[in-house]
Amino acid sequence: MVLLALQSAAVAKEYFPDYRLTKLVCARLQLDETEIALLSAVIGINLHSNPAAPRPFDDQLRHVISRYRLQQLFSDDGHAPYHHGIRPTGYDFFHDEVIPEGMEKWRASYRGMSEERQMLAASVIWLYRAGKDNVWLRRVPCTWHAGDAIERMRSTVALSDWVRLFALYPGW
Repeated sequence: MVLLALQSAAVAKEYFPDYRLTKLVCARLQLDETEIALLSAVIGINLHSNPAAPRPFDDQLRHVISRYRLQQLFSDDGHAPYHHGIRPTGYDFFHDEVIPEGMEKWRASYRGMSEERQMLAASVIWLYRAGKDNVWLRRVPCTWHAGDAIERMRSTVALSDWVRLFALYPGW
């Protein structure tokens, strides 16, 4: 799917008409190291460009949040080390319930973002939830075809950051 999408989103949509970005991100947990290495090679990135980085996913997640200005959607509440402390805003994790005003603000911020920023934010949510989400991503755009998403992220230079985030994901 990814290889086809890099060649042509239209062709990818013909061969995989119902393949959403959600499905691609959620498939991450089923991919092994060989498949991740192949994806990295197809995209043309070196996942091990900084072997001294002790926490590559944590570093990449923080890079994506900073570079794409997603701080209004994610915060580091310090409850756990590394990327485990980063959580979506708009939710009271202590009481396990949505904060209505916070969620309204989260969704408004998300809707006001460019499409590639939305794709990155949605991908972080899907990785955080290890699957689909119906808390943060309700009533907001997030149903992109994977081919369209790859094409959009590549055209805006966000694809390599997305692939690194996706490929380095160790689980939350």
